[in-house]
Amino acid sequence: MNSDSTNVGGPNPWLVLFSVGLGLFMVVIDVSILNIALPQIADSLDATMASIQWTLIGYTLFMTALVPLFGRISDVMGRKRLFITGVSIFALGSLMAALSPTIFWLIGARLVQAVGGALITTNVLAIITDTFPEGKRGAAMGAQAILISGGAAIGPTLGGFLVTHFGWEAIFYVNLPVGLVAVGLAAKILPPLRSHRTLEPIDWTGAGFLMIGLSSVLLAITQGSTWGWTSYTIMGLAAAGVVVLLLFVRWELRVPHPLVDLSLFRIRAFSTGQLAGFFGTVSFASMMFTLPFYWQGLRGLSAQEAGIMMLPLPAALMVAAPLSGRLSDGRGSRGIASIGLAVVAIALFLISSIDAETEVWSVLVRVGVMGAGLGMFMAPNNNAVMSSVDAHRRGIASGVLATGRFTGQSVGIAFVGAVLAAVIHADTGLSGDVLPSPDKFQALAGNQAALAAFSDTFVHAMRVATLAAIPFAVLGVVFSLTRPGSGGPGKRGLRIPGRRTAEVEVSAGTEAQEEESQSRDTRGRSLQPQPDVE
Repeated sequence: MNSDSTNVGGPNPWLVLFSVGLGLFMVVIDVSILNIALPQIADSLDATMASIQWTLIGYTLFMTALVPLFGRISDVMGRKRLFITGVSIFALGSLMAALSPTIFWLIGARLVQAVGGALITTNVLAIITDTFPEGKRGAAMGAQAILISGGAAIGPTLGGFLVTHFGWEAIFYVNLPVGLVAVGLAAKILPPLRSHRTLEPIDWTGAGFLMIGLSSVLLAITQGSTWGWTSYTIMGLAAAGVVVLLLFVRWELRVPHPLVDLSLFRIRAFSTGQLAGFFGTVSFASMMFTLPFYWQGLRGLSAQEAGIMMLPLPAALMVAAPLSGRLSDGRGSRGIASIGLAVVAIALFLISSIDAETEVWSVLVRVGVMGAGLGMFMAPNNNAVMSSVDAHRRGIASGVLATGRFTGQSVGIAFVGAVLAAVIHADTGLSGDVLPSPDKFQALAGNQAALAAFSDTFVHAMRVATLAAIPFAVLGVVFSLTRPGSGGPGKRGLRIPGRRTAEVEVSAGTEAQEEESQSRDTRGRSLQPQPDVE
């Protein structure tokens, strides 16, 4: 069985969960608020399709590169210190974003937020897993999902209210008091969790490879419709990104202290959970990018009204997540998580048929089905991934889990933006950078024929994008089904070239311990716990 928390005799683990959950709550609120404010930001800062996408993609991309780095650091330096630093940096980035005079300033401020967000999200799951004993982690992950869904539920409604009455800048100012409270609680409640590694050199080269590779690929995807998919620039960016990512993998396999310990992927519960989470996130992010434009552009609702219309998804998630988390503690994660992603695929199919005439209640039900599916998937999947590794590697495991999630968000947003732009361009001949924002629809209000044509084009584009997201959810189901069953034996996961990869039948817990034993043999790492000076 994996070694558990070092927080023996410490504070109540549920208080610890509340403390770190508040910081995570702030990050989640910020994302959901920003989604609902995108149409207003695009109009206010005269943003293009590509630039408004990069307020989201730049944030998640930067977090993608930083999360494994901070996961490595947290395993060495301690989680409490880095969590408090992260909340402080996130609040600073929020202030900078609120003062943005241009879309490029806003993108830069979002990068600062990403530094803080990476520090927060890297440590939350690791702190929870360290604090709660095995057998109660599923319930804790479910409670964490309630905090996430609560933030997602409050975000659109609060964001809609703030944007309608105070302007989009207010969505960032709201993070300041939340951050102040989160820092105070963390300083008082979080235990001085001990780190589990001696000081190791940081793999800055690997971090550079990861960021450059992902940036190149995602830039090619987001700009393809504008610069031309067959242009030398786009093809060069895509090819360079793939080559750099391959170099990243090669480098990580050879360096003594890698940024991402790829040997973790030899644990089947870990590798299949990561892949299921990645593909599930791609499908989910695709829909979440289009819905605010559907409500505010096509349906003509205010930001506040659109925020209310987004509530069914987090509300359903809030109900499903804790139930599925508890079930996964006793019955394993494979069945419930796989059913959850299958429900997501069904929801995407149902949502693909909505248009301007669809009854509001019908749209809300379909979005609620999506939320229920996500709730059934998230907590069991996180529980399976984090419980498959030993305590001294939970920081990097949490970082890799978050990396997959953020990469999925970036790919999903870039993918749906490219599909929307391509369909709009094919149907109308307009530039791929034309956004279906409220201003665009209002500008056509005096020409009913043009308005109807553009509305039909947006509905078509949204339908194509939603249907195109379904295969990602299906792939997630496939990988989720291949994870080891509850308590059953399972073979190692992905074969990592250059590592010892004997295929032995082991249980999920034994597999993690044996993997670490081999890691000590091959890497010669010292795993003696070191005090965390807070």
